[in-house]
Amino acid sequence: MNSSVIVSVTWLQEHLNDPNVRIIDARVSDPRLPMGYRASHLPNAVPFDLNRDMYEMAPGGPRIRAFDAIAQTLGERGITNDSTLVLYDEGTGPLAGTTYWLLKYMGHDDVRVLNGGWHAWQLAGAPTTKEVPQFSPAPYTARVDENQHSTAEWIQENSARDDVVLLDTRTDSEYYMGHIPNAVNLSFDAAIDFQTQGLRDAQVLRQQFETVGVMSDKEIVVYCGSGSRSAHSYLVLKSLGYSRVRNYKGSMMDWAHRRGLPLE
Repeated sequence: MNSSVIVSVTWLQEHLNDPNVRIIDARVSDPRLPMGYRASHLPNAVPFDLNRDMYEMAPGGPRIRAFDAIAQTLGERGITNDSTLVLYDEGTGPLAGTTYWLLKYMGHDDVRVLNGGWHAWQLAGAPTTKEVPQFSPAPYTARVDENQHSTAEWIQENSARDDVVLLDTRTDSEYYMGHIPNAVNLSFDAAIDFQTQGLRDAQVLRQQFETVGVMSDKEIVVYCGSGSRSAHSYLVLKSLGYSRVRNYKGSMMDWAHRRGLPLE
């Protein structure tokens, strides 16, 4: 597994006090309840709730907040464009995957995910705290990288290319109910070791993708129902060294509601 994308508990313990490392707790949190970050978290971790910090409600469902607003939130938590960001959620699931993808979409260079997340950290007996770290605000600038994102228009214009593969990361039953033409299917959770809550062995993961035609020399567009499960597959592909991967954030929620777009 590529350590510039996926890190172990041991690695993070060795870098807890690295001044350039910022740890992001991406678990679901509710400020009204003693859960998630408020209950306990990794030392020096700052909270980052997708629903509050990266999304806003809009007609038709949640949408990504203005990038400048997200950048301001990151800066307020002491994060700079040069920070090494390490994310974790309960395991290595869609919350970490979505946060990872959004930060890469914003152009952040060094983003990593703790393999196994909070589950692995606790299992290892690693230190936790309720203390909220205080970091000085820092300047942060969004440098949006559209190569990390796909739209319905991009798919229409490019899906016929020989070097493009569409990967539907929903369950097979969802896939067979209707999918974007020519898409192949591999459920996002095929990548998860449910005992450890981390990712499966890299060789197993690569074989899974290659079996359905997702090869490393292709440009891969991942999608699901709303872009969250596919963001997890985006993370997994990046951890395997796939260099050209796009997440279709709108996914089937967007595609199916556009008049005249085909389904198979």
